[in-house]
This record gives sequence, C-alpha cells and structure tokens, in this order.
Amino acid sequence: MNRLHDDYEYHAWASMRVLKHLETLPAGTLTQEVQLGFSSLAEVLGHLAAAEEIWLARLKGEPAPSLTPRPFQTVEQARLAFDGVFMAMRQFLDNNPDSEEVISYRNSAGKEFQSTIAEILQHVLYHGAYHRGNISTILRSLGHPGIGTDYILFLRR
Repeated sequence: MNRLHDDYEYHAWASMRVLKHLETLPAGTLTQEVQLGFSSLAEVLGHLAAAEEIWLARLKGEPAPSLTPRPFQTVEQARLAFDGVFMAMRQFLDNNPDSEEVISYRNSAGKEFQSTIAEILQHVLYHGAYHRGNISTILRSLGHPGIGTDYILFLRR
C-alpha cells in the first residue's frame, strides 16, 4: 500500500472511531442543538459526508452533488453513508495509482480548477481532521468526552 492509501486509511479509521464513540452516548446527543459553528453533531457529520461525496465525484469526473449537509437523524445513518463513500474512495484510489494525475473540476461557484489526485486527497484528509476537532469541541460543550483520533493511535491499533 502506498502513502496515499495509508493516509486515507487513517482518515477512514478516525472518522469511524468518532462514529463508534457517538453510538455510546445518550440518545438525542447527535441532534442536540448547539451554537458552535454548526447547530449539532449531526450537521457536522452531514457536512463531512457531503463534502467527501463532492470530492469523490470531482475525482471521478462526475457531476458533484450538493454540499447541503446530509440529514442524519441517527449515527447508524451516518455510518452507512460514510461506509459507502469510504469504500468508493478506496476503489477510486485502487484504480488510479498515479497520485500525480491532474484532475480538472469546477467548484460550487462554477470556477474551474486543476489539482492532482494527491492534492485533492490531502485536502479531504485535512478537512476531515478539522471537523473531527469540531465534533470534539461540541461533545465537550455538551458534557461528553471526545475520543482520541490522533495518527499515532491509528499506528498503535
């Protein structure tokens, strides 16, 4: 497995670890309202899923879906969505071994850009890490502990 695959596996592991942790929390935590940049944990997860679907579509040269957050009501709904997009991204990476291949795509405003597969994937990874941090902040504000998703924990598993 190459570094790009390894990094993506970390991203998927960290995201699924957060979802497993959320399953252990009291009912209603996912949709409990907060005012911390997002209105709920469900909204953060919905945003992450939508963004990952958009980047995958761009990588594949397909029309990008809406950035509207996915309307998750349960952790199970989120887990199923993430399982699907993670599997599809892994398949894309397996079938496109040249990480320096340049991809042309349009952003949500219609402006055209070009980036390598590696650059796009790095963005997806950093975006996911940023929002997993949002999730930890929201959890703490609600009186719940976060869960460790540091890269070193991934290596030690």
